[in-house]
Amino acid sequence: MNQHWPESLIKEAEKLKGVRISDLFSQEADRLSYLSANACGIYIDASKNLINHVAFEELVSFAQKKRVTDAIKSMFQGNKINYTENRAVLHTLLRSSQSNVAEYEAVKSERHNVSEFAEQIRSGKTLGATGKPIKFIVNIGIGGSDLGPQLLVDAFRSSIPTTLDYEFLSDVDDEQLDYIWKRVDPEATLFILCSKSFTTWETQTNAKRVIERLKEAVGDNWNKHFAGVAVDVDAMSRFGILPQRQFKIWDFVGGRYSVWSSVNLIARILLGNKLVDEFLFGAEDMDKHFQDAPLDSNLPVLLALIQTWNIQFLNHSVFITLPYSHGLRLFPDYQQQLEMESNGKRVDRQGQPINWPTCPYIFGQLGLNAQHAFMQLVHQSDRQTYVEFIAVPSKTRNFEDDVAFRSCLAQSQALMEGTLDESVEEKRCPGNRPSTTLVLDKLTPKTLGSLVALYEHKVFVQSVLWDINAFDQFGVELGKKIATQLTSKSVEDNNVDDSTRSLIRFHSAS
Repeated sequence: MNQHWPESLIKEAEKLKGVRISDLFSQEADRLSYLSANACGIYIDASKNLINHVAFEELVSFAQKKRVTDAIKSMFQGNKINYTENRAVLHTLLRSSQSNVAEYEAVKSERHNVSEFAEQIRSGKTLGATGKPIKFIVNIGIGGSDLGPQLLVDAFRSSIPTTLDYEFLSDVDDEQLDYIWKRVDPEATLFILCSKSFTTWETQTNAKRVIERLKEAVGDNWNKHFAGVAVDVDAMSRFGILPQRQFKIWDFVGGRYSVWSSVNLIARILLGNKLVDEFLFGAEDMDKHFQDAPLDSNLPVLLALIQTWNIQFLNHSVFITLPYSHGLRLFPDYQQQLEMESNGKRVDRQGQPINWPTCPYIFGQLGLNAQHAFMQLVHQSDRQTYVEFIAVPSKTRNFEDDVAFRSCLAQSQALMEGTLDESVEEKRCPGNRPSTTLVLDKLTPKTLGSLVALYEHKVFVQSVLWDINAFDQFGVELGKKIATQLTSKSVEDNNVDDSTRSLIRFHSAS
């Protein structure tokens, strides 16, 4: 620990060593009042964490000293807070229903364009090169151009009409494309090439492979089966994307924040514009709450403070997200990129190495599946873990019959209480494991939009507390840069290490 963090917080964490979370409930009558909050259809209960009122008030005070409120205003005003790339951070503009920011009219116009095109495809009016209506949609993307729209489509796939089908192509392994090609009718398929830079190596590789196969089916009119989403319109034209099928995003939107942009084209086609607009409305609701609510009852701030407490002061380096709703099964995948790509940084805003932990390792899966997989480790190992549960009460079942919701509550209680009275040592669970529970009123496009925006803003607040830039991702490029330079002739390159050289030879010999 170092002087970046107030001495009072460090001392309070020391005092809590050896204290059990369950005892804090009897010591603090107001525990739920300051460790819970409700807004935008989401209730957060953070009371099952090893934190007391004094520590929480100190955290809020620290957030005030770090000028979190000013940082929030600066982002929404369009200031260039992504200072390493000299860019504004305006993904929130993409879901706004009104704004005074200069770029808003262009955003509004593009939203209209993508909505119109989606409706043409969805209604069957747009035909392929041989006259067949489009029935199958394949999204070609990776990272934010894949995870965001896939999360949205998967959550509400029951709303997709039976006349449409889809796939997401992100892996450059031939196996995925071979599988997709067996499913689709190329003459009735639209491929959406999603790439913010339009130079993403993996995405370009997949697109070129698709075009090779598509030409065999429809000839030189392959571009009637393609749409593009990118910053660089000229690059899309050079690639061969027809002008009326080019949709723009902007430099001020990071890839992992791009689900609010034309990147959601596949979702608009499959789910309909009304559903996707509801998703945007939910995020806008959270944006308003984030800007207006006091820090001590602000959902993103509350979540950020609790997580930061667990990371900085209780030494938790592994975070687990467990959604107890099948519609949210892909949320942990989405969250991994959002958080670790944003806050997995090594230097502060002055470019100096930091010596405090920032983003933890994050993983997760459906809660009921996890209970029969890795939750054994969480309950009984000596690893320091923090868990976030996301639950959605069933509206058609009473509490006793709502197995998923009951299981969620049981797991959070078991993590806290353990089984210290168990006489057989192998059966003992130490308990005192921290967790936070988020409950959605119900899973709708609007509440999902609020949930995603909640985590986006939580990540931003943490970056302010940690004094880092959450909006660049230079570490992503290193492996790609090396990969594009490796060839079979690299075995003769003195800059290639012996291990890599031997693996290239193994590939050539196999």
